[in-house]
Amino acid sequence: MAVPLYIQIRREIEAKIRSGELPPGSRLPTEIDLSAQYQVSRATAQRVLNDLAEAGLAIRRRRHGTFVADVTRQINLLNFVTPAAAAKGTPGRHEVLSVRIVRADAAILELPGAAADTAVVELVRRKLDVREEPLSIERHVVLFAVAPDLPNESLEDLRSLSYLQGKGVPIDSIRLYLDPVALTEHDAALLNTETGTPALMRRRELRSDDGGTVEVATTIVRPGSTEFFLELPVSAA
Repeated sequence: MAVPLYIQIRREIEAKIRSGELPPGSRLPTEIDLSAQYQVSRATAQRVLNDLAEAGLAIRRRRHGTFVADVTRQINLLNFVTPAAAAKGTPGRHEVLSVRIVRADAAILELPGAAADTAVVELVRRKLDVREEPLSIERHVVLFAVAPDLPNESLEDLRSLSYLQGKGVPIDSIRLYLDPVALTEHDAALLNTETGTPALMRRRELRSDDGGTVEVATTIVRPGSTEFFLELPVSAA
């Protein structure tokens, strides 16, 4: 699966932030500079800088430029639960912890509506930020029947919703939950924090047009790594 060009450019900038070549407060290239340097459109360059800003790694100041941030990563809750925003991904990389084909009743997550002996693909990944610090734990359980080749894909870059849609799987609806959880000993170790620490978990179910569930996925965000907020426009009186 080819990595989109804007992600390749974004990762180059992330690597410079991670190495310290671009420390907090550093001015990032302008949209015009990025367009010229990478021979891409202004829209692609804008997307790179906007993605860095949405991830909390950069601050965009109108008429002043874009600068490397020195703040806790921030996520608008509306974006956190919006599939279009989630499909962009966030800066950093995925570390694949395990992938296997198992019966539904032996999977790490319950796939609603699946019979016990249904074959599913189970994937567990850890997301690391640009400084190589743990950011989140992601768990996926997908119907094997709709994604038999999934274990052979480039799982570090996988966006499961986009992947399934690209394979022609009919996704009729998406249900999202935000659940408060206390970290287990296992998850706390993966996230470099204390057992029992409160955390936020997103749970997503992808449902087909016949009402069945083709994937369930959870994301547990490392406590203290992210500030969640809501920002809504105020209509003129």
